[in-house]
Amino acid sequence: MATHSPHNRKHTTKRNPIQIPEPGQKTKPSSPRTNKSPPTKTKFLPVINSTDIAFSEQELALLQKGPKYNLHNKPKNWIQNLALEAETAIAHLLSTDREVYRKITAERINTLQLNNPQHTHNTPGSQDNQEHQNETKRQ
Repeated sequence: MATHSPHNRKHTTKRNPIQIPEPGQKTKPSSPRTNKSPPTKTKFLPVINSTDIAFSEQELALLQKGPKYNLHNKPKNWIQNLALEAETAIAHLLSTDREVYRKITAERINTLQLNNPQHTHNTPGSQDNQEHQNETKRQ
């Protein structure tokens, strides 16, 4: 009959990662100790606005949105850039899906152009082109 002694058994527990130094051996500190005092806090005085500028309601509403509000400045030709970026993305799709997405994109870009009158193009039937043709006829 086999006897089970602690020396015959395999040790299955994890070893302790802490190593105990031999007597007379120096140990390293785990973290550097410093005698620094805590940093002093700088106090700022409140800013008092003594101007007498009257803001409109629209300006006040914008100011009330806070300092982190983004004004969303769009470049003048943002719709044209959007169309070019959409076509670049569509070109990477499967050839069977491209025409469907081109049609959807064209419809949405046309809607954007109708809702943004400053971004109209001089197409043969547009109002700007007709006014330009009338001016050239008068001269």
